[in-house]
Amino acid sequence: MSNYDVYLNVFLEESKENIQELNDLLLELEKDKSNLEIINDIFRVIHTLKGMAGTMEFDTLAKFSHKLENVLDSLRNKKIDLADDLMDFLFNASDALEESISDIAQGGNGDVEKLEKLLEKIDSYEESTGSSKPSRDKTNEKEENLDKQNNGIYSKMDDETKELLEDVFEKAKERNLNFLILKVILEDGVQLKQARAYAIHHKLEDNGCEIVYTYPSVEEIEKENFDKELIFGVVTSKSIGEIAELVNKVAEVESVYVDEFSTNNLFGSKEENKDEEKESKQEGLENNKKEVKLSKSIRVDINKLDELMNLMAELVIARSRIIETLSKYDVKEVDESLTQLSRITLDLQNVVMKIRMVPVAFVFNRFPRLVRDLAKELGKKVNFVIQGEETELDRTVVDEIGEPLVHLLRNSLDHGIEGPHERLAKGKPETGTLKLSARHEGNGVIIEIEDDGKGFDKNEILRTAIDKGLISSSEASKLSDDEIYNFVFLPGFSTKVVSTELSGRGVGMDVVKSTIESLKGTISLETKKGKGTKISISLPLTLAIIEALLITVNEHVYAIPIANIDTTQRMSDGELKVVQGQEVFLLRGEVMPVVRLRKLFGYEKKKDSSNEYIIIVKLGNKKYGVVVDKLLGQDDIVIKSLGSLLNDVKEFSGGAILGDGRIALILDVASLI
Repeated sequence: MSNYDVYLNVFLEESKENIQELNDLLLELEKDKSNLEIINDIFRVIHTLKGMAGTMEFDTLAKFSHKLENVLDSLRNKKIDLADDLMDFLFNASDALEESISDIAQGGNGDVEKLEKLLEKIDSYEESTGSSKPSRDKTNEKEENLDKQNNGIYSKMDDETKELLEDVFEKAKERNLNFLILKVILEDGVQLKQARAYAIHHKLEDNGCEIVYTYPSVEEIEKENFDKELIFGVVTSKSIGEIAELVNKVAEVESVYVDEFSTNNLFGSKEENKDEEKESKQEGLENNKKEVKLSKSIRVDINKLDELMNLMAELVIARSRIIETLSKYDVKEVDESLTQLSRITLDLQNVVMKIRMVPVAFVFNRFPRLVRDLAKELGKKVNFVIQGEETELDRTVVDEIGEPLVHLLRNSLDHGIEGPHERLAKGKPETGTLKLSARHEGNGVIIEIEDDGKGFDKNEILRTAIDKGLISSSEASKLSDDEIYNFVFLPGFSTKVVSTELSGRGVGMDVVKSTIESLKGTISLETKKGKGTKISISLPLTLAIIEALLITVNEHVYAIPIANIDTTQRMSDGELKVVQGQEVFLLRGEVMPVVRLRKLFGYEKKKDSSNEYIIIVKLGNKKYGVVVDKLLGQDDIVIKSLGSLLNDVKEFSGGAILGDGRIALILDVASLI
């Protein structure tokens, strides 16, 4: 990967973070328009974005950011008021910046139509505040600069710097390289002096030039402590003309003077420039003495983490095989080493898993803006509450849950929460509440979307199901509430008579369910007509290595994820009964439907069922019993895909290689019930 690609990746990652922060700040500002601190924070974000865009030479993006800075500056200096139209403009500006960065990520230069249109509109804000300055006639000044270009290059250097540069000159000659001095004059009113300096710096380095001297120093350039003049000393194989042509291609460069380093000009004006030498004592050579800033974090490609996880998974399998093999022999000498290996492997496994963990805020943070825009579009007032955004999940899981959550939030806003007048008529506050929360529970994470809207109408769902031929009237009367509400997760099911752009076409809830199940999770719905709805999503922490309970059915080994298990019991611990043709297990006052794996898999019923076990699994708020032959114990297993040919086998979510080489199919508990 070239240096430019590395810089571009960093630019894109940091820009996306800045855009997210900008959206969050704008939402805060809309609630508290007089808060000057928020405006300052927004200004800082835009300034950072401007500097990065200028460095990468995305000029339209940098220009727009600069003009946006002017508007924000006028806002914080109270030259203009934060009216609703300006607030909407700032949100549109954020969208345009995001669109521009997306264009850059796809190989463009960020010159998107939305940005160009807003550039025209932003001029009206600048003109109303006097922020826009008329361009000056620079002809005379330009000519004067051209006449004086060769003056002052060497006067910026102290004696020590001159001696060092003379030594560089001699060594360059020995290597048959040129030692050139460049004097670059930036245009008047340049928006991004620091960025232009870096652009020149990168242009030279990318073309094989070794920069040995800069004036001002790098530290002063970072602080923008200079006017518009830059001096570089470079060792290169290129000619004067080639270097001049390279630097002239950088935007907002007025003129470039390039000449060979001359020892004749070094010490000729020592007395004349004594005052200037005092000022430049601490500036000059770009060398190893500059402060090194250590980074406490690094960006890692997710593919590398996937590869690391795969290697970790193979190590877990190898460890299990060693344990299984040594269990057949009484070799006490290796017990201690094996224990240490197991401990190290487990620690390493935990570290690898933690590396992949990211807070759900990674995806939650984009929803406040979404809710704000949708509520405004629907004419509804909504208080959006986020809780538990620090809860961590595997990056792969986090990446996948974004779209399902968007569907659920849209449904809550469109179907659930009523308009202000309707809410007041029902005796509710005119502002509805929509809550998105996440929390750890057992070995998984629970994400909940809850609103205080109209809730689902059970009778309306049943009527729709009957009309669509999903169930007969006689069968409908026997359904439990949970079974009725599960209809909303079927493809094409919608109780809405009129479709809108947001919902009503029956597309969404079935996608949500299938996506959650593909992540080895479950989804459940609780609702109360007129009171509201709560949808709960249960997800595993990771999709790669899980803890599982190994069980046998007809001598075949299967695995059930520990995250799905509530308790394990002997059949004799409770009482087995038949209610309406369905086996149920009674345990300490609880009644749980039962699934017999022998019957499900087509095996003969066991003659002696007294020593069978029942595993109590929990799905949402409901418990079920799964009857198995034996419990083999708990183990870490590596989930392996069953491949595309077995995609239709819903009872199994994958397979695992055990320590003795056998294959254990992993049961998808949600599909068994």
